[in-house]
Order: sequence, then structure tokens, then C-alpha cells
Amino acid sequence: MKQHRTRLFLLTALAIMTNGFSLLGFSHGSVGAVAKTIECNHNIGRGILTERALKSLSGNPPSGRQPLPRLFDLGSIAGFHGRLA
Repeated sequence: MKQHRTRLFLLTALAIMTNGFSLLGFSHGSVGAVAKTIECNHNIGRGILTERALKSLSGNPPSGRQPLPRLFDLGSIAGFHGRLA
């Protein structure tokens, strides 16, 4: 019975710690507010990274066709020579 009482007290303490601030009216300390803050910071960070990536690509047009690597065997496409032109 003592173990059940200890477990009950532990669960009660955890419930009060996680919901106590919001029940008392201090919403800035509640778990939901902390989760929203973490999510907001994550979204802001992702937006900054996306903006930086797009900014670096905006002034650089794609380069021309890249040459085939030297290890590419052109003999394998010899039968399609007329169709590739």
C-alpha cells in the first residue's frame, strides 16, 4: 500500500508541476506555452535557413551543361547516335 501511495504522490506532483502554472493563471510558465515557444523558435530558424538559401541562389543562374565524366563509355550508346542529335 505504501508503494501505491508513493506512486500517487509522484503522479500528483508531476500533474501539479506541468499544469500548476496554467491553473494559477501564469500561462507563460505552463508546459503548453513552453511547447509553443519551442515550435515557434524552430519555425523561425527554418525560415531563416530557407531565406539564406534562396538569397544565395537568387543571383547565381545555373551554369551550362556539365561535360560527361571521362569514365562514361560512349560506345554503349553507339547504336543511338542518329537519335541523340
